[in-house]
Amino acid sequence: MKTTSAQPQTNASIFLRLNRTDTALRELAWQEFHQRYAPVIASFARQMGAQRADVDDIVQDVMVGFYAKAPTFIYDPARGRFRGYLKICALHALQRRVGREVKFRGLALEQVDPEALEVEEVWNDLWEQEQLRRAIEELRSEIGATKTFRAFEMYVILDLPPQEVSQRLGLHIDNVYRSKESVTRSLRERLNAMRAIEE
Repeated sequence: MKTTSAQPQTNASIFLRLNRTDTALRELAWQEFHQRYAPVIASFARQMGAQRADVDDIVQDVMVGFYAKAPTFIYDPARGRFRGYLKICALHALQRRVGREVKFRGLALEQVDPEALEVEEVWNDLWEQEQLRRAIEELRSEIGATKTFRAFEMYVILDLPPQEVSQRLGLHIDNVYRSKESVTRSLRERLNAMRAIEE
């Protein structure tokens, strides 16, 4: 199965676009940045113990902080992964907002080390879940109406028995299995592309 998605933009590219002089293009870049990273920041805040009422404020703190820093921010992969930088920004926002009230693994959040293995595990799990969610949504927007994608969705995501998927869609059961393989392969390719540019 071939998809028609455009080549993802590199981190360096999105950072350059965030500072364009053209207001409309700059706003589009900020929308993309927000759509890409706000969900993982919000999930991280919840996992670390923030209440729902605080989550939006924490996301906004990170975004506003990065917006202020963007004109002088230079993405340099040699200095570390962007995901690690964003994790530290998210944890610092959490610590400022709820650091004394919230505990994580027995420690007040304000005392938690951003480099702690437990924090890294939470962040990385959420980061990868969000990439998978985005990859699925991108494929759904491109091929969601096809029986191939619908079979994958029913069999893999909704966990319906392959025989039921076959009957509902009028597909031979072998095609249900092939749909799973085909869409899984496309997802893997898309995830590899995302990881190459968002690490």
